[in-house]
Amino acid sequence: MLRLLCIANPARYASSVTDVPLSYARLAAHPDVELYHAETAAVLAATDRIEVTQVPLGFLPDEFRTLPSRPTVALPPEHFDLAFDRTLKPFPQGLYDRLGALSDRLRFVNDPAGIQRHLDPAFLLRAAADHLPPMLLTADPAAAAAFFRAHRTVVAKRPNSCGGREVFRLSQASEGCIDSDNIVEGRRGWPDFDCLFRHLTQGRREPLLLARYLSRVCEGDKRIVVVGGEPYGAYLRRAADGHWVQNVSRGGRCELDVVSDADRALVAQTSRPYLAVGVNLLGYDLLRDDEGRWRISEINAGNIGGLFRLEYLGVSGVTDRFVAWLERFAAHPRRPQEPLLATQPQTTLETPR
Repeated sequence: MLRLLCIANPARYASSVTDVPLSYARLAAHPDVELYHAETAAVLAATDRIEVTQVPLGFLPDEFRTLPSRPTVALPPEHFDLAFDRTLKPFPQGLYDRLGALSDRLRFVNDPAGIQRHLDPAFLLRAAADHLPPMLLTADPAAAAAFFRAHRTVVAKRPNSCGGREVFRLSQASEGCIDSDNIVEGRRGWPDFDCLFRHLTQGRREPLLLARYLSRVCEGDKRIVVVGGEPYGAYLRRAADGHWVQNVSRGGRCELDVVSDADRALVAQTSRPYLAVGVNLLGYDLLRDDEGRWRISEINAGNIGGLFRLEYLGVSGVTDRFVAWLERFAAHPRRPQEPLLATQPQTTLETPR
């Protein structure tokens, strides 16, 4: 019996029809899994034990938000075979330092130190440069303005974001003005790029990630779910209202799609740096470029959505396959992380055009 600890923050979920509540229900129902839940806040508490709730057989996604009010028991980290952090972004300050401190006593499906390295956008640019649209990572407003002038319509993403909330489409408007579009703020106009850049950075020193806007985005965002370097399946997400943001969290509709030979080659070429630092679960987001080629827009790690959604959409045996992988992973000796893709701070990093 695999004793699996899932760490999450159920109060932040407005709907049970999302991937994390579904994953809890699937795993709790599996005969080879003993599932436990811990609140993110409980894990952040620097104590010798973790307050956890055992998730019962027959647990339903609709019950996910009730978990914080259920009885808890304090157990040592060594009680669990594996832990899987499902905390939503933006991550609480110090979360991955705390998980890293626990990792000597508790093995994580995705190593906390590896997740911290992945969170640096430079990691993606180094791991997948040949498969990205033109991108620029910079904290320099002049470099960002030059990139914008070169492409005229770009997407800007703030760090530590999810669900499209911190992603902006920037486009040239009339009379030298600039328009921005964001699912939270809506459309806004700006007199010049410097003013917009200050708004996007919010006075922080973290660089922005800028990418050339792909005009075929409304054809759909393809999510490939990858475990241990192996694709489990893919589905296409499309916004119901035709918006350029396709995320399921804002109502994107999902339909199964194929994992092509080209997709498998792409995953094989880009997943190794993640595996080398102990990041085993990945969600590839692909968009078509103007020539119809799938380009990587993002590689998500940690709290990826879609693994159990594949089964929900009709791919049989996903939970059994994943649990079998977890059991093999838990039984396999740990290996040292490879010193790949060091993420020293960079002022500007750009992919080839």
